[in-house]
Parts: sequence; structure tokens; C-alpha cells
Amino acid sequence: MEIRNLTTFTKVAESQSLSRAAKQLGYAQSTVTMQMQQLEQELGVPLYERVGRQIRITQAGQNLLTYAVPIIRMSQEALLVGKETSREVCGSLRVGILEALAGDGLAASSNRYLQNNPGVELEILTETDSRILADKLRHNEIDLMVTLDYPVSDADLVHAGTDIPEEIRFYAAADHPLARADGISLKEILEYPLIRGDERLPYEQQLEKLKEQRGARQIRVQNQDLALRMAARQSGRGKAAGLTMAPESAAQEYTEDGRLAALDYRIPGCRMWRQTIYHRNKWMTGAMQAWIAMGGSAGEAEDTG
Repeated sequence: MEIRNLTTFTKVAESQSLSRAAKQLGYAQSTVTMQMQQLEQELGVPLYERVGRQIRITQAGQNLLTYAVPIIRMSQEALLVGKETSREVCGSLRVGILEALAGDGLAASSNRYLQNNPGVELEILTETDSRILADKLRHNEIDLMVTLDYPVSDADLVHAGTDIPEEIRFYAAADHPLARADGISLKEILEYPLIRGDERLPYEQQLEKLKEQRGARQIRVQNQDLALRMAARQSGRGKAAGLTMAPESAAQEYTEDGRLAALDYRIPGCRMWRQTIYHRNKWMTGAMQAWIAMGGSAGEAEDTG
């Protein structure tokens, strides 16, 4: 069994396409087909089947992946013996991030990543729906996704590192009457206009379940950062001064410079986890490992560079 055939198989499983795998490897599609046939003949079982214009890896193929990935990794590590002087990470990295996390913390961690890994071409895209990010992972359109949600438990998605808990809070301008109050109720909060984000965000859906919010004045703003900026400017306007709801990491820049204050109220059932996830069929590249090694990924605002 040749390692190059196993490498081709992992690319086919990752991209769910013989033609895309061939393009990524720089092979003719006939070469990929031949290598897959060689593997199937050696093992005596089909490794994939066609479903429309895509292919689906069989259960035997999934079992082979559990062996193929560590074999390839060990073979690549073996080639580095005696070459420890140059271990620079290179290649490309595509990261999909929940839009609510795309604040100052993401900018700082992305800059830190690029400084530490100058040989990597980084591409970041944002989405307001975790389900869209998961779908992009499954279609190999991104390498990693960073989301804020209840714990993701899909069998084909693997959590990288430790999930980080994060509170969702209400925020108001620093001179807002509620900013200095203790023991606030949701009823008191909803006496003011609520600047709300995209309804697909998990914490927005949680708030929607609370009967108290019905009938309150609500302003829909699809961009999380814009909602925070609007709330920061709602000072000195009495009952017209709006509030907003956001993850602590998204509001960190605004609370640290004094533009916003977190209100003394905890939203029931609104503790989420920041999670970095990849697909189980994905080959773990050095560029992916370097991002994961940063730890907080999209949430740490400090810049150590």
C-alpha cells in the first residue's frame, strides 16, 4: 500500500470529488481514479460511491481514514529528521468565523498569526449563521470554523483544543441610567429600545424565547459591530437611549475604552462556548495547527507582537 495513494484518498474524502482532489494534487483525474482503484483492489472493498455529481465515502472508507491520516502525518514528520533548522509553516489557511466574533479580538489574533507565520496566505470569511459555516466545512470551502454557540456535537465535526465559555450581556452607553444600577430586571431593560442583531445568532434565538421581550421596541441591525457603535452613541436621550446585546469578547474594545458598560443582568440560558472546529476527514496542515495553537483564536484582544 503506497503512501501516495493514501494521500490521494484523503484528498478525495476531504473534497468529496475526484476532480477537485486531482486539481489540489496537480494530477490528471485519470491518475486519481487509478490510485483509488489500486486501493480498492488491495483492500477488496469499495471506498466511495457516487451520489449525483459528488461522491460519498463508504463506511470502509471512513475506517481507512482513521489509519491513513496518522500514517501520512508520521511519514511527513519522518522526512523532517535532520532538517530541524527550518520548520517555517507555509501554505494557505481558510478560516470561517461567526460574524459576532469579528471584532478587535479577531483583528489582534489574526495579526499575531500573520506575524508568527509569514509564509501562510490567510483568508478569513464571516457568516452570521453557524450552520452555514458547518456546511462550508463539509464542502471543503474552509479549513477551520470559529463559532459561538451551544456545544456543537455533530459526529463529523471535531473540536480543536478547548472550548472557551463566554457570557452574553446587555450593553449601554457608559452614562446610561442603567449602567450604574445594580440588580436590574429584564423588564427594566426592555423599557428602552433594544438594538438587536441577526435573528439567526444563537443568543438572539434564546432571547426570542423569553416572553418578556414581546412588545418591546426593537431595532434590527445585521452587523454586530454597528449595533455596539449605535448603543455607544445613545447617551443622554432618556427613554430613547437604546441598548444592545453581545458576547463579552465582541464588546471588549468598547468597555475597555469606556464607551459602553455591561449591565448587571445575566440572560437566562445564554452562556455560549467559543469553539474552533474542523471536519474529521480534513488533513491537519501546519497552517491549521498554528492557528489552533493560538488558543483563544478569535477572542483574545491583546496583541503580544
